[in-house]
Amino acid sequence: MSNSKISSIALYVVAAISLIVILFFYIGPRTVDIDAIEAQVDKLTTTGEEMVSAPAETAAADTTASDSAGMAMADSAAMDSDADTVVLAAAVEDVSLEEVDLSEYLGTWELMVYKRTDYALKWAYILLAIAAIAALLFPLITIVTDLKAILRLLALLAGAAVLLLVSYFVFASDATIDILGYTGTDNSDPTTLKWIGTGLFSTYIIFGLALLSILYSEVANLFK
Repeated sequence: MSNSKISSIALYVVAAISLIVILFFYIGPRTVDIDAIEAQVDKLTTTGEEMVSAPAETAAADTTASDSAGMAMADSAAMDSDADTVVLAAAVEDVSLEEVDLSEYLGTWELMVYKRTDYALKWAYILLAIAAIAALLFPLITIVTDLKAILRLLALLAGAAVLLLVSYFVFASDATIDILGYTGTDNSDPTTLKWIGTGLFSTYIIFGLALLSILYSEVANLFK
């Protein structure tokens, strides 16, 4: 099977799954009472909070009663009450953030409809990963299966290597550069200065070659 057929089949599969996800996202809520499901979920997630907040009122009542026993006892009770309030507040937060097992209260289809946004986002992440893999994989396949493409790539890499070697060993220098207003230590590091010069001269050479190629193409067109 050729690469074009494999690509077409993969494209159709991805498009079909995407269509199913889109239809499910928009049509799914119409098949159930989504408002009732959301209300039920809200009730399940807030029930624990109500149960935990109840002892806080009891603690407050105990603090009020202890005030009549004396100033010292009241202060101690107040400190204990404050500590209990902090603990209870943390418990309320934990309960409110705790994930409830909705599968025990909702049917399979109702649960899928309720989490449709999560499914759509996960499929979007999968599509992004597929696009990134395809962008890297297909050019590599094309290069591997095309001998001329491999030779062009090798020639390009060889040219880049020669350019860097010439810039490093011929043009670049490790001499200190007189830079107005700069007092950093990089200006005295020979290795840093050498690689900076390599980068600069490589850029100059590439820019010069680009200009020569433009001039050559224009002059060649004049004689055609």
